[in-house]
Amino acid sequence: MNTTATSPVLASEHTMSERLPDYVLPKIPLDLLTAARGRAWVYPNRSLSFLLGGDKRVGKRFNWRRPYFTVADGVLHCVVPPGQDYTHHYAELLRAACAMTDLPAEITVERPVPGQGLAFVDHWLPRNLPAHDLAILGYVEPLLTRPPASSTDWNHHPGFGWRTARIGRSTALLLGCEFSFWGDLAGDLVTALITRGHTSGVLYVGKLGGLQPDMEPNTVIVTGTTSQVKGRPLSWKSALDLDPALPGLHDRARHITVPSVLDETRTWLEQHRAHFDVVDPEIGHMALAATTAQVPFDYLHIVTDNLNGTHDHGLYAERSTPVATRRRRCLHHIETILHRSLA
Repeated sequence: MNTTATSPVLASEHTMSERLPDYVLPKIPLDLLTAARGRAWVYPNRSLSFLLGGDKRVGKRFNWRRPYFTVADGVLHCVVPPGQDYTHHYAELLRAACAMTDLPAEITVERPVPGQGLAFVDHWLPRNLPAHDLAILGYVEPLLTRPPASSTDWNHHPGFGWRTARIGRSTALLLGCEFSFWGDLAGDLVTALITRGHTSGVLYVGKLGGLQPDMEPNTVIVTGTTSQVKGRPLSWKSALDLDPALPGLHDRARHITVPSVLDETRTWLEQHRAHFDVVDPEIGHMALAATTAQVPFDYLHIVTDNLNGTHDHGLYAERSTPVATRRRRCLHHIETILHRSLA
């Protein structure tokens, strides 16, 4: 456990600029942070009962659980899933929120012990998951619901939900998660799935940030076979059928993995955009877990924000009608690639 005095990321220093508060502040209970006078303790817990984040979001089957906040003895307790990147991300959110509301920040961070994230995922992952040719993670609800795919109904278990889709002779496990498997916890999920024998391949469908100015949010799909994880390069082979290419598809994206969106400062962007095209917290960890187990891995992601700040849409405004319409078009292209690759 350590109490850090790291300087918070200011809006003027971040790639979101003046929109940074729109991203940060909705994630933090400002009334509780104010009551604690900026004193907070971020720590992991394996219980799903702590991952509430308020009432279940209406209409959301997955990704609705959020870290738990409460004030005890004058300290704001922030309880997160046991991921290294989870604790880092929420500590940075709290520091930024304190700076934005003129509160002094005293943030104590308790990191999960090695193996705690894998034990957490393995505990909640349903035991009765069948084995499939491919496990699809992330943005799974709208995928493989139209012919020629045939799909089962959703099965639910605390923490997860799943259904099976068949295309030709191939079967896919579409696995949804009630909590966000942020950062290194995503790698633990891949490890658990492979170790248990639930799949012989992994595909991650999600969203990420673009480093190149011409990547217009919610119009571009990216995939690739390289990432940088904790400063080390990683490469793998793709199992996707990308021929012929679809509109807006970038298939040789150079990816870099970072622990938190708050790390994506203007200085960071200047240092990395000549060498990388896209960034997110999970892809590198998932690829590393899969390649270590000698299992194929791919990703198909929608660029949802551009770090250069040259476009209207970003992580701070994701639920508008134009964004939803564009993303549906991208998901249709992703599904087309899945049909080709599984048939």
